[in-house]
Amino acid sequence: MTKQDGATRFAEAARRLGVVVESVTYPEGTRTAVEAAAAIGCELSQIVKSLLLMGPDGPVLALTAGHNRVDLGRLAQIVGGEVRMANADEARQATGYAIGGTPPFGHPAPILTFIDPAVMGHITVFGAAGTPNRCFPILSEHLCAITEATPADFVKT
Repeated sequence: MTKQDGATRFAEAARRLGVVVESVTYPEGTRTAVEAAAAIGCELSQIVKSLLLMGPDGPVLALTAGHNRVDLGRLAQIVGGEVRMANADEARQATGYAIGGTPPFGHPAPILTFIDPAVMGHITVFGAAGTPNRCFPILSEHLCAITEATPADFVKT
C-alpha cells in the first residue's frame, strides 16, 4: 500500500471503478453518523456507516443507515457463523482505512458486503470518503451495485 492519505487513495479507487465522487471536507468532522448528518445537513438515516466485522470466513462489511445499529446475532445467522466488530488494526488491514473514515468501497480486496434496507429507502446517501472529515454523496442504488452488497435485515429494531 502506498503512503497516500485516505482521501487520495479513495479518490483513485473510485476513479478505477468508474465512480464519479465529489467528496467534501467538513472541518467540524464526520467521524460519527450524528456528526456527519449535522455537518452535511441531511437526515441521520442518509448517512451510510461502513462497519467492518469479522465473520467465520473473514471480513464482513455492513453498510448501515446512520440511525441503525448492527445486530450481531442477526448478522451471524446471515453469514452462518459468529461475527464480532473488527478491532482498529483488523479494520485498517481489511479496508485500508481508519475507523471513522472507512468508505463503502475502494478496499484492497473484495469484502463480503451487506446493506441495510433503510439505506435503500433514500435516493441519495452519504458515505465516508477515506478520512474522518470527508463524505461524498451517492445514489443508494449505485452504491448497492458497485459494492455488490446484498440487502439484508441485520439491524437492531
